[in-house]
Amino acid sequence: MRIPLFLLVVSLHALASATPSAAQASEIAYVESVNGRVLAMVQGKPTLLDTLDTVDERTRLDLLANSELRLCHYRSQKILTLKGPLRVSVTSAGVAAENGKEIEAAGESCAKPAVSNFQGGFVARTTGASSTKVSLQPTIKILNKTTNGIKNIALWDGAQQNIVTSFERNWARPLLREGQFYVLVVGRNDGSEQKMMLQASPLVEARTLIFVLR
Repeated sequence: MRIPLFLLVVSLHALASATPSAAQASEIAYVESVNGRVLAMVQGKPTLLDTLDTVDERTRLDLLANSELRLCHYRSQKILTLKGPLRVSVTSAGVAAENGKEIEAAGESCAKPAVSNFQGGFVARTTGASSTKVSLQPTIKILNKTTNGIKNIALWDGAQQNIVTSFERNWARPLLREGQFYVLVVGRNDGSEQKMMLQASPLVEARTLIFVLR
C-alpha cells in the first residue's frame, strides 16, 4: 500500500512530538534524599540512586542494609521514608513491598519538580537579558541527556565575578538574595560551556528544579 509523502511526514512529526511527553509521563517519583546504597532496576540494569534522581513507572528498588530513602511520590504528593534492607516496587498508584503490602506515606507533603530544558548559549551581563525566575532557596539538579559529559557546574553572581555555590554530584541548594541575578554555568568535557541566567524571587514557590541538557 502506498502512503502519500505528506501524510507520512505528518505522521512521523506527530510521533516525534509525542515521544518526550510520553517519557516525562512515565516519571512518577523522585529521590528527595538518600543515605547508603539504593539500587534501581533501569532497563534490566541496576543503577545507584542519588539525590533528585527521578523514578519511572514500575521501577524496582533494592535498599541495602543500613540505607534510607526519602521518596516524593507525585500522585500522593507525600514523602515515603524507606529503610533497608528492603525491596519495593514503585508505581503511579503507590509503593509496595516485595510481599505486596502497600507502604503508607508519611505526613510530610512534597511537590513534583519543575522540569525545563537548559537554555544554553551566551548570557549577557545585564538585567535585560532573558532569565528564569527561581525561589530564594531552590534545589537545582542538572540532568545530562547528551553523550558529552559534564566537567563542572557552578552558580555565579550576575557579573560572573564570584562563585555563589558549586554543585556536588550535579545538584545544589543555594541561598539567593531577592531580586539578584545569577548565572548557572555548565562546563562540558569538550571545553564548551552552557549558561542560563536565573533571578531570585520570593514570589516563586520553593520547589525542586531539574534543568535538562539535551
